[in-house]
Amino acid sequence: MSATGSWVCRLHPTAPPDELEPTCLPETWNRTVAGIGIGASSWAVEFCHELAGLAVDPDVLALRRAEATEELRPTAEAVVMEALVALCLGRPVPTTVPPETTRQIARAVRQRIPLERILAFQRVSHARFSDALVREFRRLVPADQQSEGFSDLSRFLVDLVSSFSLACSAAYAAEEQLWLTSIDGSRGELVRTLLRGDHTDLDPAKALRYELANRTHVGLILRRDARDDAESEGLDRVAAKLLTRIGATAHLVIPSDDREVWAWGGFTDPRSAAVRSIPVLPGALVAVGRPSRGLDGFRATYEEAKAAARVTLYSASRSRARTVFFEDVRLAALLTSDPERAQDFVRDELGALGHPREALLRETVRVYLECNCSPATAAARLDVVKNTVVYRIRRAEEMLGRSVKEQQGILWAALHLVDVVDPAESQYSA
Repeated sequence: MSATGSWVCRLHPTAPPDELEPTCLPETWNRTVAGIGIGASSWAVEFCHELAGLAVDPDVLALRRAEATEELRPTAEAVVMEALVALCLGRPVPTTVPPETTRQIARAVRQRIPLERILAFQRVSHARFSDALVREFRRLVPADQQSEGFSDLSRFLVDLVSSFSLACSAAYAAEEQLWLTSIDGSRGELVRTLLRGDHTDLDPAKALRYELANRTHVGLILRRDARDDAESEGLDRVAAKLLTRIGATAHLVIPSDDREVWAWGGFTDPRSAAVRSIPVLPGALVAVGRPSRGLDGFRATYEEAKAAARVTLYSASRSRARTVFFEDVRLAALLTSDPERAQDFVRDELGALGHPREALLRETVRVYLECNCSPATAAARLDVVKNTVVYRIRRAEEMLGRSVKEQQGILWAALHLVDVVDPAESQYSA
């Protein structure tokens, strides 16, 4: 153990270690615990939860931010743990990226996330990590021993950011080369070019082995739950089976990353597309666009599937095992094109009626409006007595501070949207 780095072993989290579950690979965790102890290792887990959040786009809807943070935690933990072990034991800074980072880079390459964005996050996270280590160093090391140790720590941190940036750039370049020269990668790039509407010198139908111009297309997006670690059939094979099930005579399946595929089925006769026969898949989301013809239809049905997936993923309360058809959610897709403003609209329009515990009152108001404000007709649809509807409407109006008959269209839209954006209960806390 390095004399100047021994203080690392005295790091400890604010939460009890048994409440901090690491997300890095087991071998990374075991190696770190062996090197610096359970307390310092748990400090890294706690710190990296915050660190991973720095990489998440602040414009991402709040209820998706936690999920995005969880996806980034393994690589953050691995990098920080390797650095702490090296610092503590007096070893040189790592010159290669850990397996967790390699996996994350592979996903970034497949999603076409540019290297510049990754390096920008690294600069921010390194600054945050450096600040945290300097603060802990000053807290744990006696003042009369800090001079020499601080110089060593500063040199270590400078070497760390330089070495890791070089290693990350090299790993990205190697992964990108492998991906773009692979069949899936080259086809994926061509598909992205077509979806953007950009020019290509290639014959798309020939390169993709999928006819675009004279077919009707149905687009699918399949996404595996990030929390589903069970062994399961590959999504590409699942997509092909679904396309066969709905009667497609041609298939095009493109992996977007390790948990998502884009798929298209081609039909010579659109009437043969049995789109509604697509089942719910355990642990997966299936989003389905409407049948559309030609190259423009190829793009349109994908965009619809993408919008359907987006609407479904907004709601934290919804099961990830769901098949959603764009034609069922197209109003919600339109209303949630700006998700943060959609949440604001629901909160401002419904007030206390938007609280999660008022779901029964909201359903009653929605049905009442759809029944032309007839208590008797609404009661029949809800299978309750008329007086119950009258009472619930009165309660809802007390919460709204106005009659439900005022601006009925706007109120109905908010009632429809509240089940999509799923506003957090904390928004309604006093």
